[in-house]
Amino acid sequence: MTFERLTIEDDRFLINRLIGQAPRHTLVREFFMNAQESAALAPEGRRLVRIYPTVIDGVRKLTFWNTGPGMSATELRTATNISASINKRMSLSENFGIGAKVSGLTVSPAGIRYRSCKNGVVHQVTIGFDDEAQTFVRFAYDVEGRQESVFDVSYTLRHIVDLSSDWTEVVLMGEDDEHDTVSEPIGKGIRVDRSYVTTQIFRRFAEFRPGVKVVLDVALTKGGGRDETGRTRTLKVLEEVIPQLPNAETVICQETGVRIQYVHDPKHPSYSHSLSALNNPATSSTSFCALVHKGERYDFHTGNKWSAIAPNYGIPFGSTVLTISIALPDDGALPNQYRDALTTVEERNPISTDDYAGKVRELMPEWVKDVVRKAHPPRDENLDDLQRDLQKLLDEFRLPTSTYVKSLKTPERTEDSDVGLDEARSAPVNPIDDDEDRFLRGEESHGRRATENKVRKAPEGAKLSKEAQALERAPTIEILDDPAEIDEKQMKGRAGRYYKDAQTLFINGLYSAVDRMTGELELHFAGQVEAEELRRLILKAAQRSMAFRVGKATCFAISKRLVDGWSLEDLDRATSPESLSLAADDYRQSMGSARKWVGAELKLHELTVEENEPA
Repeated sequence: MTFERLTIEDDRFLINRLIGQAPRHTLVREFFMNAQESAALAPEGRRLVRIYPTVIDGVRKLTFWNTGPGMSATELRTATNISASINKRMSLSENFGIGAKVSGLTVSPAGIRYRSCKNGVVHQVTIGFDDEAQTFVRFAYDVEGRQESVFDVSYTLRHIVDLSSDWTEVVLMGEDDEHDTVSEPIGKGIRVDRSYVTTQIFRRFAEFRPGVKVVLDVALTKGGGRDETGRTRTLKVLEEVIPQLPNAETVICQETGVRIQYVHDPKHPSYSHSLSALNNPATSSTSFCALVHKGERYDFHTGNKWSAIAPNYGIPFGSTVLTISIALPDDGALPNQYRDALTTVEERNPISTDDYAGKVRELMPEWVKDVVRKAHPPRDENLDDLQRDLQKLLDEFRLPTSTYVKSLKTPERTEDSDVGLDEARSAPVNPIDDDEDRFLRGEESHGRRATENKVRKAPEGAKLSKEAQALERAPTIEILDDPAEIDEKQMKGRAGRYYKDAQTLFINGLYSAVDRMTGELELHFAGQVEAEELRRLILKAAQRSMAFRVGKATCFAISKRLVDGWSLEDLDRATSPESLSLAADDYRQSMGSARKWVGAELKLHELTVEENEPA
């Protein structure tokens, strides 16, 4: 079969666009990957990657150095072409041959200098953007009266570097001669943490190539003087530190081959750092959640971003000490063009950690659940009444769970089912206002219920029908009153946040509507009891009544799931923190119930004081 291969008509435009659109944040990954892949080809015991500052005309330049096969002049020229590599296999699932050069030139148009020693001879080439040519080139230098882009610098370096074995060095010149690429590696004027390079490597790589040792100058790590240099620290991957941690376990999903690793990484009792950070001083290690594919992490969440989504993974509390790694099979994903995200193999759809949140919950070991339970803040509040009243409200709609709906072959409405109706049928239940009054009354001070309705017991051995078991459950309510916890869940200025997959509703106990309600209640009950005790009772009433309003709004939103015309996006908007905040703001609808509850509690308080007075 004959054919005519396609070529690029305007390669300058294509290269300029490719580099101009490349992300900056992939720079460290690309240069480190090249360095460790080359180092892995060195003899065992000599597989080394070093990262350090090179001072050029008084300015620090970020440098990657590695052992492994060096490159001759011809190989170095080939290696600096776009979409070209030496000693590596080119493929869509392996090496693209564009990553380091493209992301590097985006950040360092003033130049990327390559030096490589092969058989005792060192050649040098520098690539960058040429203003005259208006494209990226190999810069030409005057060498013995000739203009050359690749030339021999062995004589110049003979007393400075070791020429007895092969190595390669890459120096990032930055945007201009004055650019300090050690302190500003991803762009001039873009300040990053001093350990940015180290942290990027630790977070991105779940493993290094076999036998490769990674050493960084202290100028690129935390600790020591800010301008200190000359000393080094060795960087470890998390797997090397795990033996020093309290617990870690990997569970395999038999259906998909996905491996989920749960790691407990608590703070040291005497320091502010985590145990993994203390055992890996080259970087600041914190808990996180990420996908892992072929030894690299994607969709990395840490800090408040991890805490905000952790409830969907079965971790409403304890995300600061729990790390979740979701490792996909090698043939289960492909990296995108710039290797900063994963896609499915066939459709090229994005893959995220959220796709596996259900599996993380389902396969979670019991010891992880214990860590979550222990991390739950101490509460003196019993919210069982609230849960029951919200469940009663939701039961009116006879709303089946999403899983149960999918299992029905012919979901037909019957006389006993209101599935899909816009409104619930009237049912013999207390009005919502009465429910709120009863909820606010809660447990009496002595732990007894005010009034118990007669409970009819089913025959021994009876259990819920499949349909009843499949009815939607009301969300679990968690009232937060710690500013740090509220900030972690990204609820500042919001009354609540609903996690539909985990069926958990967090309430911001410090929300402005609580303050407004407590202010009015304090004026109403002023002087009736000691100020601190009054404040405690009123704050409790305001928080509980707001939780009830937000809970009702959530249940009404959930009930719309099977209503025609309500899309998933509509449901998400209905339960968004902003929508729930609007429900919370209407606090005056609850003032009557709150006053009754506070009044009843004040009477109980007076009786208790009288009983405790000496005769």
